[in-house]
Amino acid sequence: MKLIKALFLVLGFYILYVTVKAVGVGNILSYTLDLRWKLLPMFLVYPLVFFFDTLGWAYAFPRSLRNKASFLELYRTRVVGETLNAVIPWAASLGGEPVKAELLKRRQGIPLSESYASILIVHTTFWLSLNLFVILGIFLTFKTLPLSPLLWHSVLVFLFGLGLIAIFLIIGLHLGVFRKVHRLGETLKWWGEKSSEKRHRYLELDEHIKKFYSRNPRRFFLSVAFNFLGWLAGVLEAYWIISILDIPIGFREAWLIEALIQVLRIVTFFIPSSIGAQEGGIVLLFLQFGFESSVGLMFAVIRRLREILWIALGLLLWLFTEDRPALKTDKT
Repeated sequence: MKLIKALFLVLGFYILYVTVKAVGVGNILSYTLDLRWKLLPMFLVYPLVFFFDTLGWAYAFPRSLRNKASFLELYRTRVVGETLNAVIPWAASLGGEPVKAELLKRRQGIPLSESYASILIVHTTFWLSLNLFVILGIFLTFKTLPLSPLLWHSVLVFLFGLGLIAIFLIIGLHLGVFRKVHRLGETLKWWGEKSSEKRHRYLELDEHIKKFYSRNPRRFFLSVAFNFLGWLAGVLEAYWIISILDIPIGFREAWLIEALIQVLRIVTFFIPSSIGAQEGGIVLLFLQFGFESSVGLMFAVIRRLREILWIALGLLLWLFTEDRPALKTDKT
């Protein structure tokens, strides 16, 4: 774990360096000096986004985390994990998920099977809430910021694909996909004689997920709701940037722009922090809505300032996170 941590930290700080270089130190200093205190509310919005996302994750655990892990610990773990998701290029924006599970096991004694179950479940609520967020953004602005046919068709394909993934994942988890993997492993003799622990972990993970979907519909809908509030909080950041740049559009239009930026980030998941792709995509979005390319570029650079800050904070947080031994003797 310590070696992997060191390698990921080096990679993370390298991606941070590349990001700063791509944006340009001169641009960063120029915008910071020009806007000064006006940037402060933007940096204060993102903790609110993480607050709602962390609540969404907390409700996705098979059992209540009460008396097992504090909200602050879960919040910190999520910040570290999402930072690694952003900077690890080969893991489809999922490189931080095993780190989340391992940190909760080491620091809070939460079994890996429970943590991985929550991560799989929260990804379904995350995607469902994103679909809802994008659909509402389009509905609220279909008269004021209509999408071009190409953009409209692209978004429809994205929503259809994301919706199918979420539905199939929910069905697969509910039907016991890991139990079926276990049976297939038994049939094909994947498991060695000494791998009983690994086999039981598959069964335990499957059991946790099935219990969640069959016994906790309220927790599932609360997870979707809090994830949706997380997306909505992100609109506040987009709206503030639009306000300080004196762009003549309102909150509903900021909602659509934020929704389309999130679509762009997911489509470009294979690029660390979506470097370059995000900036180019934002410029094209603003051009699509009738604004100058310079306006889109200013928006993209200011937004990237916040991302640079949070990546740096997430990496420093992990750097100073002590890998304490688990509080319980549970080896799962």
